[in-house]
Amino acid sequence: MKQVTDIEEYQNIMVFVEIRDHEQVLEGSFELLSKARELADKSDQKVDVVVLGKDVEQYLSDIELSNPDRIFYCSHEALKHYDSQIFPDMITQLIKEHKPFAFLATFTEAGKDLTPRLAQRFATGCTSHCTDLDIEHLPDYGRDLLLMKRPAFSGNVIATIVSPHTMPQMATVQPGVFRKQSRDRINNKSEKPEMIELAFDYDLSKIRIKNLSSPTRWEKKHVLLEEASLIVTGGRGVKDKKTFKLLHELAGLLNGEVGATRVPVFKEWCSEERMIGQTGKSIKPKLYISFGVSGQIQHTSSIVDSEIIVSVNIDEKALISEMSDYVINEDAASFIKQLITRLKKEIR
Repeated sequence: MKQVTDIEEYQNIMVFVEIRDHEQVLEGSFELLSKARELADKSDQKVDVVVLGKDVEQYLSDIELSNPDRIFYCSHEALKHYDSQIFPDMITQLIKEHKPFAFLATFTEAGKDLTPRLAQRFATGCTSHCTDLDIEHLPDYGRDLLLMKRPAFSGNVIATIVSPHTMPQMATVQPGVFRKQSRDRINNKSEKPEMIELAFDYDLSKIRIKNLSSPTRWEKKHVLLEEASLIVTGGRGVKDKKTFKLLHELAGLLNGEVGATRVPVFKEWCSEERMIGQTGKSIKPKLYISFGVSGQIQHTSSIVDSEIIVSVNIDEKALISEMSDYVINEDAASFIKQLITRLKKEIR
């Protein structure tokens, strides 16, 4: 990578704010903005927001509550869905003009496509799937740097990564790892952010790939796992794909969502977006029920904020039992079927 010579000119933290399902601001974006505000205040910098979409004006008042200093926004029909050509091109121009110290996005389909593309264009590093961020003065480099922390070696260690010679420093952050500040706390700041509308002058004739229909999401959930108040999760002890599918029926009866550990995802019992763990989602439901989950640190570190944890496992020595509020020592596969039968009777 080519070392940046004007590195001291790079200031402020730029955050890409994503519109979820073209209806509302992604909750993970609010969480990331809260963290960006904290880091900016610590390092005497500003927070810039970039939001592109259709009719984005309707979301600006909610974004204001996170106390950014500037909001760059553009509204156009062509921006309704994330586009891997238009979005990087437009944001590239913003970065060239404003030279942010850091560029942050959530680790979503859009975020993990956008940020590496930008990193390649600016010949800088990109740390993916971060679980924590900080800014510290590092004497070895003589400047403040963004500390990007993420799991490594199958989640057995947390690596801290810095990008001392290139700018902007770029990272995608796992949704659910930061807390969104309460509105009362956020509203302590009196100044309103500067609103900067970007003209949409993109030459659409340059588009090489055209969407013939609206993008669809595989196994779309009622709510995101990071926002669900009740989650039932299956692990290796569920035994097979047929039994794992019963978790969807159980979740429907309980008005909850379905999560998974690494094994069900790798065995293709469910989609990757349902994986909970250091390389998946971090959650904080009111009730978390696990079936056949052993309780390895890669998984349990992402469920510690659950209010109540119930584990169903035939292994009395399963590690997850140590952190559970209630433990049921039964075969997970059999218990799922019995629980569904009982719930159906109760609902009648």
